[in-house]
This record gives sequence, structure tokens and C-alpha cells, in this order.
Amino acid sequence: HLDSESDLEIDARVWRVRRSKTLVQAWNGPPSTMRHKDLYAAAKALSQGSCSYWIPAFAKPSSVLQRFALDVFHFHCRRLGWSSRQLKALGAVAGAELWAQRRSGRETRERRGMNWHFDKDEDLLDECDLVVYPLIGTATYFTDAGAPLMIFNQPTLEMGQDGPKRDEPRLRRNDAGAIFVAFPRRNLHVAFNGDLLHGVPGSLEEVPGERLALLVNVWVHHRPVGLKSLGTGKGTAPTCKAGPPMRFRKRKCPDTGKELKLHL
Repeated sequence: HLDSESDLEIDARVWRVRRSKTLVQAWNGPPSTMRHKDLYAAAKALSQGSCSYWIPAFAKPSSVLQRFALDVFHFHCRRLGWSSRQLKALGAVAGAELWAQRRSGRETRERRGMNWHFDKDEDLLDECDLVVYPLIGTATYFTDAGAPLMIFNQPTLEMGQDGPKRDEPRLRRNDAGAIFVAFPRRNLHVAFNGDLLHGVPGSLEEVPGERLALLVNVWVHHRPVGLKSLGTGKGTAPTCKAGPPMRFRKRKCPDTGKELKLHL
């Protein structure tokens, strides 16, 4: 939750960030030198909790999971044209969000899947009714079983004055619809634009069994509020500060009454 005594600053460039023209891509191995067995063990341990964790873009990694998350972050930033200088200039609002997801073959088919959703800053949506997406979403698999990841190029959320409108998905009538499907496979690494609708339909599972994945979201111009730093157990600061804005607009969070500054 947001600190009741602190205002929140949002860099509106997060809604104008340039995304990849290739909506979804996949690789036969993750962009990391970490060993599979070490990552598997770390992912399985992490999956016992339900939290997402934050790793700053230029943190010094002290664990397998931190190194993996930063490898993924910098690989995708580089391929999208972000230089180290640009990322360093963003300071605290560039980094990786990491969590693990595990489903066993003993769970019900519904439980082995995941509902359709957009990745976003969940606490910001709950507290301020604002939608902020990551730049890139990724999934790296460690098993050959389980339900597939499905990603849609539409519908997308309608863009409003203060970012995407949460309850207004729209179809682009002049664009063909596309669905991307990735069945779990050991070492498969999938990346997709962070504003795309996706889910894991349990009914399409072909090979029953354990599905274990590490999920890393790449964030620039924004640090999701409420995330813990991996390995410290400490909460994050409630304020996301970017560079000095040229101008900003103020609005109130509908649920808390807090003042929100939107950097334009």
C-alpha cells in the first residue's frame, strides 16, 4: 500500500515509451549464464511465496535470482536500443520485477492455469486507479509440462488523459487479431510487450505435470509501488522519482485522497 503521509510521483513518459514492433519473441535458452539446476532450485524455493520482488537495474547481484533478473533486464533493454547511460539516467525507476510460478500435476485443471490479465503496477491501480504497464514481460520455463502461455495482440486498453483506462478494452477494427501460444519447455524464454493481454488456460494443457517458471518484468520510467527488494525483506519507498519534469498536472487518488503528481 502507499504511504498515507507521502504523495506519489508518476513519470508520464512510462505511457509513451517505445515498444518493440515484434510483439512476441522466444529463445531456446534464457539470456543468462546461470546454471539450470541452480535456477530451478531457486525458482522452486521462490514459488513457495506469492510476492513479486524488485531488483534495481544497476544493483550488485548477491544471489542467483538477482543475477538472472538483471541478465534478463539488460538483455531486453539492449535489444530495444536502451544504452547503459540512458538507464543510469533513470535512476530508481529502472529495474526488474521478479517472481516465480509453480503448478503441479496434482492440482485441478483450473488451478493449473491463470486468468486473462494485463501485467501492471497492482498497488497503483488499487490505490489510485491508474494503469502502468512494464516495458516487457518475460517467462522462462524449467519443465516440459503444464498449460501454455497465450498472448493476444488485442484487445488493448483505451488510452486516456492519465494513462490506459482500466475498464475500456478495445478492438482495433483495421488490424488482424493474432494469438501467440508457447507450451512450456525446459529453458524456453518468451518475451512480449508489456501492454498485451495474456493468460494460461489450463484446458489447453497437453502434458500434465509440474510447470515451473521464473517471470521477469522489465520496467523503465517507473518502479512499481509496494514491492519488496529481493533478499532484504524490506518494503520499497512509496515515491517513484524521475528526473526534474518540465511540467506536471495534479490529481487526487480516488480511494485515498492523496495528491498525485503526473510528470508530463
